[in-house]
This record gives sequence, structure tokens and C-alpha cells, in this order.
Amino acid sequence: MNEPGEATRDEAPRASIVPSAITAATLDHAGEFHVLSDANEQMIWVSESVRSVLGYEPSESLNVATWTHVHPDDVDRSQQVFQELVEEIGGRRRLQFRARHADGTWRWVENVATSLLDRPGVEGIATTVRDVTSRVSAKRRLSQSERRLLSIVSSAGDIIAILDERGTIDYITPTVATILQWSSAVLQEDWMSYVHPDDLGAMRDLFSVALEKPGVTQGPLDMRLLGRDGEWTIVEALFTDYRSDPIIRGVVLNAREVTSRRKVEAEKEANQAIFNALVEMAPIGIFLADLDNKWSYVNARIAADLGVEPESLHGNGWMELFDAADVVRVRSELALWDGSSALVTELSTRTSPDTRRLRLTMSRPSSDGGSCGMAGTLEDVTDRRAVDDMLVEGAALGSVAGVVGSAAHDLHNLLASIGMQLSMLDPATVEGVRVQAAEEAIDRACNIAEDLMAMSRPNPSRGRVQPLEIGPLVGGLTNMLRVLMDHQADLTFDDRSQGLSAVADRSGVERVVTNLVVNARDAVEPRGKIRIEVTAVVIDEDDIHEGGRAGEHIAINVIDNGCGIPVAFEDRVFEPHFTAKEDGNGIGLAASRRNVRMWAGDLRFSSEEGRGTTFTVLLPVF
Repeated sequence: MNEPGEATRDEAPRASIVPSAITAATLDHAGEFHVLSDANEQMIWVSESVRSVLGYEPSESLNVATWTHVHPDDVDRSQQVFQELVEEIGGRRRLQFRARHADGTWRWVENVATSLLDRPGVEGIATTVRDVTSRVSAKRRLSQSERRLLSIVSSAGDIIAILDERGTIDYITPTVATILQWSSAVLQEDWMSYVHPDDLGAMRDLFSVALEKPGVTQGPLDMRLLGRDGEWTIVEALFTDYRSDPIIRGVVLNAREVTSRRKVEAEKEANQAIFNALVEMAPIGIFLADLDNKWSYVNARIAADLGVEPESLHGNGWMELFDAADVVRVRSELALWDGSSALVTELSTRTSPDTRRLRLTMSRPSSDGGSCGMAGTLEDVTDRRAVDDMLVEGAALGSVAGVVGSAAHDLHNLLASIGMQLSMLDPATVEGVRVQAAEEAIDRACNIAEDLMAMSRPNPSRGRVQPLEIGPLVGGLTNMLRVLMDHQADLTFDDRSQGLSAVADRSGVERVVTNLVVNARDAVEPRGKIRIEVTAVVIDEDDIHEGGRAGEHIAINVIDNGCGIPVAFEDRVFEPHFTAKEDGNGIGLAASRRNVRMWAGDLRFSSEEGRGTTFTVLLPVF
């Protein structure tokens, strides 16, 4: 029996086929094997290494068809290549196909075949066969992973793009068509032209940082992209430099659409800002406390009422500001309180010159006794208690009723202003001017309430009347009054008082001017004219009212071009409860003149029916 690689006894040995001992050893133990086939597709020589590659003995493959171990689906392709080499002397072909292993499994092999049919001593097609199963499997797994990743990326809700170092898009997911209604091709041309101009600088800066720090994700950054419908879509963008990655070879942009989320967040922030502003503007003290009754938040009103800094009230420090006996009592009430209903009690202060009585109200946001803590209010009820005592003692109820009616009218005007301003707030933004106007109106309303309570004291004007520079006072008030007009009238202000002062009650002057401007607003047509002038005038002895005095006065003129006052009504303008308005109560002008005359001044008017009215507040110069 012939050994593999030897010629038969009837043939002359082929010197080129029988290798030297060293060459034979090298070939027989290589990770590939070699085959020589004749032009009739018969294998006439197979190297020993076929045993390690496919598990066959070399003798099993001699003098059999070259395609004996080839997968049926690959035979036609392999035969076609073989025939090309038969016809193309010296040609070379590379081919991958499946070959059956001796154990029955299929292996991927790579053939490199060279046509040597014209070479003496060879006269065949020499083939090197290498097992590439692992490489093909790895490549297929990688290809499957890439297809799977591409499928996932393409169906994801985010926009994913690969950019080069200049920021040009090499690839972008089809989701861009869903989010922005633009095709991928449109954005690949110049996607940066679709970025909002205000966001372009920040986006380029973040992209530059990503280029400087490969592999490190930079962001997030909110930027607006223009959609096909002309609307701006907000996306949260991240940049990561993967240029060194052999598969990606670029900077990856992840852009998640967050328009709805940002709108909700902005709405929440606006609502929180409004809530915070209202809490700070509240006419009563508001605080938050933990389950141990330690205050964690107090608004400005509490600190103002107690005359201390807000920070000093945090913790248990607030109890030091009240009467010791009241504190002991309140501690006992807190110990017995189950939180199912509000706890209401009163304490007396010991920090201010005049002892004040404050009403403490506390409640838990939930009744399950959880860890949410408590919320409460602290309201100064000193004057209210004084009025209660006065009524109990049988004081003149008619006088009290008159005071209440007058102050309530002024309070109504200011609180109406507050309601109107707050109703105009846009829930998505905080309009600073309107909030400021509402805050000022609330402060004035509080002052009126304090005046109301002060009427129960023997000397109600003590501490309220003082020298005031009238021009700047009215000028500052005008800013709030312009908002009050709400485009119903144009309000202008002119100060020619040359810095003169008068002795009066600040809040009282503000109430009088506010009442006159509101009346003027009601008298003019839409877009009417209202002018406030502050000037200096001289009043003669013959022109003063009872209780007034002659000399230099400050005049506050409120002038409108409205309907004017009918002649038949002129004698009744300052009469209590007389009014020409359908919803009026006739108290405003009467109360205003009474207040001005308390300061030794006067309130007068001149009017021409159909042309307008001027009301003048006269205050003696200090």
C-alpha cells in the first residue's frame, strides 16, 4: 500500500510533490492542510495535516472527487471556481465554504487555490485549506449584534446621531422623522441650522469639551430644535467622543425629547414661585414645624410681628419670645393634642415694648401622624381683643359701626386690586410687576386693618401721624396704581412739590389717593386720561374750612377727563352713603375727607359735566 504523498509503483516519482523531510514535517503539523487536484477534479495528494483540521486520514481523500466533503449548498459555487482555474492557467482564487468534519459537523474553511496545470511535475491545482469556523462565527455574531443594535437604536424614542470632529452628521436614527418631522437626509446636510440661535453657543461649547475628553459623556444640555411644523422641540442632549472606537469612529449625540416634561417643570416652578410669593405677602404669620414642634420655616410677617430675625425662630427658640406661663400651657396642650383637628390657642409676647396677644393655629397636613410635620399660623389679635372688650363693656356701637364701615370700604378697594392682579398671573411665568403691586396692596390692606383696631384705643393717632415728603410718597404709589388701571386708563404723574413735607398718616394718604384714582378710573371711558399732580399752593384765611389753617399747602390733584359730576349731585358728593354707582356704598369720599381734615387739611373738587373732574387734597406744609 502506498504511503500518502508517494507515487504508485507504475509511475515515475514526481520530485516536486515529494517534499524534503523538513518541509514535510512543517506541512503535516500546520493549522491548515494542502491539496493537489488534477484537471478532472480528483484529489491526487493531501497533506498529513488534514488529520488535525478535518479529522480525516490523508488516504481517505486520495483519488476521490474534490467536492466529496463540501456542503451540498456550496458545491456549485466551488465547482464554478475550480473550472475557472482550469481555464485560467496561473490564476488564483479565494473561496469560503462549508466542509464536513470526520465527526459529522460542518466547518467553515477558506481555500486559496492556484492553477499550476502548466508546471512540469505538478500539473494540477494546488489548494491551501484553512479552518476559519471561529472567525466566521465571530463575524456572524458581530454582524448579528450590529443588526440588533441598529434595530434597537432605530426603534428607540431618542434621536441618536454619529458626528465627525467638525460636527457633521454621518449617521442619524430614523426617529428624527417622528420627533421633528424632518428626514435624516435633511438634517445630515446642516443640522446646526435647526438649533435655536440662543442654544447654539452652549451646544458648540459642550461638543468641544467632548472632543477634549474622549469616552467621557458630556451634558446634559437642553437645546431647542426646529421642527417641520415651525415649533421648537426641547431635547436633552449628551455628547460622547468615540472616534477611537473602530466600530463607531465618531462623536455620539443622544438627544431625548423633553418638551412636555420641561413645560410641566416650568409650570410647577411658576406655581411654586407664586405660592412662595403669596406666603411671604400673607398678612398673617405662617410657619412649618417638625413633629417636635421645632420651626423649620417662618415667613417675614412672623419675624416682623415679633421684632426678631427669621433665623432666630428656627428650632425651639420661638418659645423664648412668649410669656413663660403661656409657654407652659401651650406645651401641655401640644402633649395632649392628637392632631386630628387644628390646635388653636393664644400667647402673649414679651419682646416688644407693648405686650401683644397672638393667636397660634397648628394642624398636620395628614391625620395619620406620619413624618410630614406640622403647619401653622400666628396672627396678632391684640386689637381685636380690645374691640371685643369695648363692645362687652357697652361702648358706643354706632360710633364703632361708622369706623368699621369707612375702613371696610377702603379695604374693599385694595383687596379687589389684589384679586384682580393675582387672577392675571400667567401660570407658566411669574410677572414681577403684578406680584409687586399685589404685595404693596396687601401691605396697605394690613395697615387699614391695624387702623381699624387702633380706633378702640384712647389715642388712635399715636405713632401714626408723622412728617411725610408727599411727592415721592405719591410717586411710589403711582407705580402700583398704573397696574390697577389694567389698560382702562392712562395714568401720569407730575411732582412739582419741591420736596415739601406735611404731617399726616402715610397709609391714610395712600388710601385717600387710591380711592380718588379708582373713582377716576370708573368715570373715564376706555383709554381715558388720569393725571396726578403734586404742587405747592397758598390758602387764604377766607378759604379755609373749620379746623383748618391758612398758609402754604401741598396740593395733590387727581384729574380725569371722564363724564364729570352732574350739577344736581355736587352738594351731596361728600354725604355718607350717597353714590351714583350701581355697586357703590357712598363711603369712600366721605371717609377720605374726614381723614384729611384730621390732618388739618381738606378735600375739594371741581367738575364740568361731560368734560371731567379734579379732586384736590390739601395738606398744610410742615
